[in-house]
Amino acid sequence: MRAICGRLSDMPEIGKEVGKERILGGLLKTGQTTSYNSYADDGYYEKGLSKQYTILTAGQYDGTTSITLYNRTDLISNNCVYDRRTRLMWSRDPSDGLGPSADGKLPWTTNTNGEGIFTYLDAANLAKVAGYSDWRIPNVYELQSLLNYEAPSAKPDTTAFPVWPDATAFWSSTTEPASTTQAIRLVYVNAYISATNKQTAHYVALVRGG
Repeated sequence: MRAICGRLSDMPEIGKEVGKERILGGLLKTGQTTSYNSYADDGYYEKGLSKQYTILTAGQYDGTTSITLYNRTDLISNNCVYDRRTRLMWSRDPSDGLGPSADGKLPWTTNTNGEGIFTYLDAANLAKVAGYSDWRIPNVYELQSLLNYEAPSAKPDTTAFPVWPDATAFWSSTTEPASTTQAIRLVYVNAYISATNKQTAHYVALVRGG
């Protein structure tokens, strides 16, 4: 962690315009627009920076790329989503068609068949999904940045991410600090974040930049 010392008077005032951006503390909106308290709750104020996605589908972002692990193949879309707020680029589709049950779910720790989220990552970079070889597994904060808390689920924006399953977990690259045999997962249907054994199989997303 890096902290920069300075005077409070040097900092932009919250709510003031700087260029075209209003200073709001740098946090994203949760996406919740319904107020359940009539005033004073998140849906009433809707504070934060609105999500701004650019969906990339033309040129190098067209078509699919094959990722193969243990004789199973994921024909992953080259479509990408660029988040202009976080400056992260996401593969538009999660893992699919491979893993121990051929459903796209992979363990955090690579199994004896060579199936795991990091071997999947290596294969994606070797295959150059969407023309890039610097993909990585998102950390827990990056996964959280996609949450949309408006009912009926916290699934990411369905225009940007139309095929993301919301009722099952996605792996982050973040290890549980109190138990390093576990890692952090996120379930989008209810924004549930928890730790579980690294041998458990979950979906995985690809991200780059940041």
